[in-house]
Amino acid sequence: MAEETSLEDFLDAGDESEDEGVNGVSAGDETTETESEVSDAEVSTDGVEPAVTTYAWSPEGAPCAECGEVVERRWRQDSILVCGACKSW
Repeated sequence: MAEETSLEDFLDAGDESEDEGVNGVSAGDETTETESEVSDAEVSTDGVEPAVTTYAWSPEGAPCAECGEVVERRWRQDSILVCGACKSW
C-alpha cells in the first residue's frame, strides 16, 4: 500500500506542476468546444418549485399546528408542521 498523503501535499507551492506543458500552460487550461455556450444569466429557473423541508427539530420544542402540543420533532403535512401523533403516515 502507498503511504498516506497529507492535504498539504496538494497545496500549490508556486512550483511548476507536473501536468504543465510547454510555456507553463496546464493541460486543463485549454477550453474545449464541448463547454456550454449558455451563460448563467440566460438559464431560466421558471417552473422550478423551491425546496420545502419535510421535518423540523426544535431543541426547546415548538407547538404542533394540529393539537398545539409542544414537541421537539415535527413533520410537514399539508404545508404545516405537526407532531408524530397528528401525522397521517
